[in-house]
Amino acid sequence: MAEIYRSANAAGTIAAAENERGEMLRRAGRPGEAAAHFERALETLAGVKEPDPGTHSAILNNLALTAYAQGDFARARRCLVRSLAVGPLVGDPVGRAITYDNLGVVEVELSRRAAPGGGDKGTPPGDAPAGHAQAGPDGGGGGNGHLGEDGRGVRRRPSEADTHLREAERYFAAAERLFRSVLPEAVDDYLRSVLNRADAAEMRSDAERMDRLTRHAAEVAAHHAIAPENALEAVTMRGDFLYRRGGHPRAAVELMTARLPALLPECPLDRHTAALHTLLAAATATGDPALIEDVAARIAEIGGTAAGTEATTVRTKATNAGPAHRDITERGHPTNETSHGRHARAERGRGTNETAGPKPEGTPAGPKNPAKITARR
Repeated sequence: MAEIYRSANAAGTIAAAENERGEMLRRAGRPGEAAAHFERALETLAGVKEPDPGTHSAILNNLALTAYAQGDFARARRCLVRSLAVGPLVGDPVGRAITYDNLGVVEVELSRRAAPGGGDKGTPPGDAPAGHAQAGPDGGGGGNGHLGEDGRGVRRRPSEADTHLREAERYFAAAERLFRSVLPEAVDDYLRSVLNRADAAEMRSDAERMDRLTRHAAEVAAHHAIAPENALEAVTMRGDFLYRRGGHPRAAVELMTARLPALLPECPLDRHTAALHTLLAAATATGDPALIEDVAARIAEIGGTAAGTEATTVRTKATNAGPAHRDITERGHPTNETSHGRHARAERGRGTNETAGPKPEGTPAGPKNPAKITARR
């Protein structure tokens, strides 16, 4: 019995070490090499009769991240589902919440790819299996992927993209329940989950839900335990909603000028662009030249020379957008440009401020607040 215990303990130690090596490589942007270490960790545990479920679950979660980084979303989902299956009694609600949240992010990405023009073959609306059909909230037809009737009275089934979005909402709800059971512990990971849910709400064009989630995210971002990068993203996402979807550009300016001075100095320069673009675009949407100049001056003061240069560039572009753009925005009319989620996604280790993975290329046409899939230890 003692020999079996020593063997299991040694295997667990080796697997944990391989997991750490894999995580370092993943954060360094080398997912293929990282995956090899995670797979070796799993092979080590496979030789043990009763491997530690917490370690096993975490390794599967992290292997899913490498699959996600390589664009293999189906494999990422399989690994995450296995992660949940092997560790139901771990007693780690935060770890399980992270995995549920990651599943939600993967389902959102699968939905994005399945949508017409989403980059994959996709499934046109109405071609999903009947088993996935659901009645709409009003019991009738209409969009948003609910089972209903078209104009000819024909029963219409939800698309594959809609089905993935519903699965994402189910996973996000499970993550929220677990996170809320331990708050304020892991409040930073909880905020990450709120932002990911807002991304899913945008996919549904659900303005009411986006309003609620982005407002809540901005409130949570004020907590002292929130990483500056996540707080900046929350404030940027809320500001973007206020001016682009809510038709309240002045409110966006007020929020961001109040919060950015404390956040920008704590964040890497490559995180400033989305915030600066949103702030200046919101100021421009007011049509008030004095406010635009004031905001540009504030940005130069807050962020220093680099931010000032960026402010000048973005201000010029925003000003050149002309009155027509401002009129559309002021009326709160939705635009075709999305603000979050359609770009390469950064990856954040749990409980850290560290960011790795592919970065967006070039100058953004709008703010970028990508959803993130999170590592476990």
